[in-house]
Amino acid sequence: MALISQPGSDYQLAEITLDTGNARDITLLLLDVHAVLDHLYLDGTQPKITAPAEDYLRGSGSPYTLPALIGGLDDVITQLTQAMRNAVPDITPARRPAPIPPPPLTFRV
Repeated sequence: MALISQPGSDYQLAEITLDTGNARDITLLLLDVHAVLDHLYLDGTQPKITAPAEDYLRGSGSPYTLPALIGGLDDVITQLTQAMRNAVPDITPARRPAPIPPPPLTFRV
């Protein structure tokens, strides 16, 4: 796992509730960021392009290197996608009430 665990956070739990639209938008945003960073990084073959990003991460005190950041994003995307998939089976579709049969026809003469 590429996410960096902070000291003392081993047993902490956070829970959030998102509607499906927001969850989808966040996932797509993270996928786009991942794709851009992955394309820029190109497995470290373009140091002139990635050096400023690496410098910024170091200067900001981030515990991530650029490859670790890309891996961390991948982990978050995977976890969010799995959470969305796991939530769907728990949702039971609304059932339509059974139709009310028409009353029997009676003829009066």
